[in-house]
Amino acid sequence: MNDGTASGDGIEGRYRAVFNNMSEGFVVCEAILGPDGRLADYVIREANPVFLSRVAGAAEVIGRRQLEVRPDTNPNWLSACGRAFAGKAVRFEFWDPEGARWYDVQMMRLSDTQFGQLFIDVTARRRAAERQSELFLDLNHRVKNNLTIAASLLMLQARSERPEVAHPLLKAADRISSISDLHTMLYQQEKHDAVQLQPYLGSLVERLSSSLLEGDRVAIEIACDPVEVSAEQAVSLGLIVNELVTNAVKHAFQDGRPGRVRVTARGGESGVLLQVEDNGSGMSGPADEGLGMRLINSLAADLGVVNWRTGSGGTLVELHCGRPPDPKAR
Repeated sequence: MNDGTASGDGIEGRYRAVFNNMSEGFVVCEAILGPDGRLADYVIREANPVFLSRVAGAAEVIGRRQLEVRPDTNPNWLSACGRAFAGKAVRFEFWDPEGARWYDVQMMRLSDTQFGQLFIDVTARRRAAERQSELFLDLNHRVKNNLTIAASLLMLQARSERPEVAHPLLKAADRISSISDLHTMLYQQEKHDAVQLQPYLGSLVERLSSSLLEGDRVAIEIACDPVEVSAEQAVSLGLIVNELVTNAVKHAFQDGRPGRVRVTARGGESGVLLQVEDNGSGMSGPADEGLGMRLINSLAADLGVVNWRTGSGGTLVELHCGRPPDPKAR
């Protein structure tokens, strides 16, 4: 670029005005090619005022080879520059440790010898997202603790009640615990809007095994693909598995026969296929008017289609859960 004084009213002058007054940092780089014809280094020929004022150590790199000034430059950075110079769209977020800032970096080819780098400061957005994540973690931790207390109070109350009263209290405690398990997972993982189904159902089945099974006559097994569902779907799926497994253990093996209950979750392009199967005498089907079955049918109606197959050879319940909506598409 020229200084724009001779052609201030022309195209060059207008581009110069944009370059000097834009709100984000921008630099024009001259490519230095290696023997293989690929970009090996570059020199920043021009930088706008925002880049010079905002990026730490910016002034010292103008007119000098990048690797001369900063020999520790990450090879991935040079690789990105090479892709941009070759005419490919390049965009990524970059942490500048010297200036303690986050940038949305965009690179583009400008000519046969030059390419540009645009630095959009996204530090405020990143810090807001981190703060929101911290608040979400704190909320999950508090909810998890409160649910644990509620479940413990119900179990404590059940110990002093008659069996016909204690049983519903323990069922309610189990349902609360299944939701508590989910909040424990959300608190521990980096992503908070989605849940890995494999560890969540694994934890739930482990808890059910310890609370429901006495001895090794009946076993609860699980086989789950590494699939991801939304937090809302995970709550429903956890409650459904909790109800189905509990019913199977308590009602499908009343004659003392040994057996197993198997929980399976398979992922595909259309969503998740959840199956709960036992090889007992058959358990209650969807016509049952108990609270547990009403809860299953209500939750399943929001998730997808549930199918029952029950008989003397056992019961198989299948639920197809569609893929959660992409939040980016909203």
